[in-house]
Amino acid sequence: MAKFQIYTYLFRPVMEHQTDIPFKEFQKIDVQDSLDRKQDLTNDVLSDNKRLKFKFNNVVYAHKMYIEQDGIYVLRIANTGHKPAKVETDFKVMKQENHPSCIVIIDNRKDRQIIAVEHNSAFGKDPSLAVIIQTTLRKALQNHRLTLDVTPKFHTSEFWQVVDTSMMLKGIEYVDFPFAYPNLPEISDMVGDYMNNVARQTNSEPTLHLKGQNKESVRLSREDLWLLSAIKACAASGRPILIKPKGSELRKIGVDSPVYEEISDVALDELDQKELFDSKYNIIVEFLNTIKLVYD
Repeated sequence: MAKFQIYTYLFRPVMEHQTDIPFKEFQKIDVQDSLDRKQDLTNDVLSDNKRLKFKFNNVVYAHKMYIEQDGIYVLRIANTGHKPAKVETDFKVMKQENHPSCIVIIDNRKDRQIIAVEHNSAFGKDPSLAVIIQTTLRKALQNHRLTLDVTPKFHTSEFWQVVDTSMMLKGIEYVDFPFAYPNLPEISDMVGDYMNNVARQTNSEPTLHLKGQNKESVRLSREDLWLLSAIKACAASGRPILIKPKGSELRKIGVDSPVYEEISDVALDELDQKELFDSKYNIIVEFLNTIKLVYD
């Protein structure tokens, strides 16, 4: 079985001129139209394999596209910036180019916005493959006054683990819930109309700050449906929740519980064999359909 970390990508409008586009051209772009067509525009980028270049800090990372059908993309991205490997033969040590690759599956079907990145050692943390993908898509979408964030989903159970530990000690000073700019309808429904309208009207990603009154502890209950929705919205959108226990360091929820899913190796072997396309494509679609919006 191959293991994949699950990310989501959420779009944001670019309201102020901060791109290479001439100012007059920038003003002519209908940003609301771009938001309405955000996934269609992303399909245009991913489908243009000749112009699609994954680039970060002047390093171009080679890629090979295997599947691009109905908003689903399967490709390999090679770590072109990887240092040469040392190889020894007959007591002679030589350096050999080594560009390990990683499989990436992108689900750009309507209201999905999921990226699954193979969990292997091809890429490190600086830069991570998610950052490379994010940088590349941001650059490609800037001509439409759009940007996006590629963020890892996390388990909601991490929130309650920290809460339970903190309450056994001195309690909780404050909690911050950062909400993404309105994107996916299912996440927006969790956040509620008020926060969504605030985000649109103020061009912001609003944060709910819960601070214990009179220096007392914030009370957080598993029976509070609104609170549960706020936790789910952050976990689904990959926005880490901040918890400040009294007398302890700030805790960032969403770092220690990344979401992983597995897919059969059969689906990923010999991806370039056209006669096997349908069977592999169907397995990949089934894999993507099992990825949940929220993980407990």
